[in-house]
Amino acid sequence: MNSAKKFIRESFWIDLVPVITIVGLGFFSVLKWRLGIIPALLGGTTAAFLISLIRGYSLREIEEAMAEGVKSIFPALLTIILVGFIISSWIVGGIIPTMVFYGFTLLNFDFFLPSAMALTGFTALITGTSFTSIGTIGVSLMIISSQMGFPAHITAGAIVSGAFLGDKMSPLSDTTNIAASLGKVDLFEHIRHMMRDTIPAFILSLLIFYKIGATFQPVDSSVQTAAFLESLTATFNISPLLFAVPFIIVFMGIKKIPSNIVLFTAVVFGFISGLLFQPFNIVELVRNIVTGVKMNFADPSMAKLFSKGGISEVSSTAITIIFIGCVIGIIRECALFKNLFEKVKSVVKSGRQLNMAVYALSLLIGFATGAQLLAIILPISLFLPLAQEMGIENKDLTRTVESTGTVGITLVPWSVPGMFIAGTLNVKMEMVLPFLVFPIVLLAFNLIFNMRGKKVDGKTFEEEMSR
Repeated sequence: MNSAKKFIRESFWIDLVPVITIVGLGFFSVLKWRLGIIPALLGGTTAAFLISLIRGYSLREIEEAMAEGVKSIFPALLTIILVGFIISSWIVGGIIPTMVFYGFTLLNFDFFLPSAMALTGFTALITGTSFTSIGTIGVSLMIISSQMGFPAHITAGAIVSGAFLGDKMSPLSDTTNIAASLGKVDLFEHIRHMMRDTIPAFILSLLIFYKIGATFQPVDSSVQTAAFLESLTATFNISPLLFAVPFIIVFMGIKKIPSNIVLFTAVVFGFISGLLFQPFNIVELVRNIVTGVKMNFADPSMAKLFSKGGISEVSSTAITIIFIGCVIGIIRECALFKNLFEKVKSVVKSGRQLNMAVYALSLLIGFATGAQLLAIILPISLFLPLAQEMGIENKDLTRTVESTGTVGITLVPWSVPGMFIAGTLNVKMEMVLPFLVFPIVLLAFNLIFNMRGKKVDGKTFEEEMSR
């Protein structure tokens, strides 16, 4: 084997080429050219494909690897499609309009941003999914926010902060269960251990959102609000009975019914609500639910606020997820990160270094692929045996990857959560990022925890090893 081929096969720097390609192209494609993340993912997939080819994998093997990657992210793809249908069915069923109508009378606008974070957090905690929380309560809060004059990107920051806090701590969340299972930690022990960083980060985030909200005075729009509510009641039949639907969905979550069954049930109840409470026929309901709400609104602002959901809402996100699946498949099935992992393992000699390696690698994978589950699965799989060798508690690793992989990935505009947030809340992620207070604060707390030496029988690991 000549030196060039050996370098290509064995260098961990070559492993980083797809990562650098995605991040580099992503910067220009998303922020400069406004073309979205798909060109960057195409570039990253091409780089990974060529490296795998040069390293000896056949075209069929690489093709099968991409297919396996897409297969692995199918549950996320299905979830996003169902959430798109939930948004449109809950609009034409009058459920979201009812939430908006009563939200104007029930919410205290002096505490609007903290309330938005708390409400979406509670919904995600009960249902186990941040996407459903954002697509239902979050959409309602964005509509209320626009009428009260709060900046959309700041409100979105509060909504996302709450939704991913709830997702992280919910015993029904797929990411929470996967992290605990892979890390061989009891689920509720894992959740209790996460309280170390989550509770202080939650309290600090609420305070920060309160301070941010205090700098904005809700516009005096009583006349406009009255006109908006009048238009709302003229278009939809508003009824407190419609609150039964979200309560049923929450109850199903409490009963630990599988999330996709809960999501499908939410779509069915939206459809039934449209038949029973709204003046639509079956064909109109199905058309609006499947393709997205396209109603003839007398008020142009109503059309802007409620023309959401369906396939049109989530199609770009779904396509992005498919490309992410291709990248994941090549990285995993063609062992594209093997040299990188081996290099990291060779330099990890202490408990502090191990915690920091898990933290950094999870963030790196998240930025490279945008895949939430991959940023959780790979670091745990790689470092768990080493952690057990060093006497590091498994729950430290699971706590770290939940912070970086589950929550921190919201800071990646081209990630699956980032694309979903931008599409569902109709915001630009680069404007939302500075106001993702909870993810930023949580990562900071974790960085502090991980920089400390882990105690082993009253001594740090480093002190124990020096004996």
